[in-house]
Amino acid sequence: MVIEIAKHINQVQALCEKHKVKELSAIENSRLDQDQVHFLVRFNADIPTMHYADNYCQLQDGFNSLFGKTVTLWFEKSFPDLNQLEEVKKSKRLLFEV
Repeated sequence: MVIEIAKHINQVQALCEKHKVKELSAIENSRLDQDQVHFLVRFNADIPTMHYADNYCQLQDGFNSLFGKTVTLWFEKSFPDLNQLEEVKKSKRLLFEV
């Protein structure tokens, strides 16, 4: 997966800038669907609440089109299991940061 992402790093970073991403990391974890691309994302705090969902969906759609497969965007709060979150944090690879 990392090689696939590296091929598109300029487009990934452009989508992050367009959709006000503060930090994006690639994540790999044996508990996650291996047929999908998984990102841990944090958006800028200045996105108005009424635009947050649209921004999220547009970013996800952009990644789905770019990679030609389902991309899952995770937030730290998305993980119900704190042990899994810690595993993800240890294995994440930073791709974009403002």
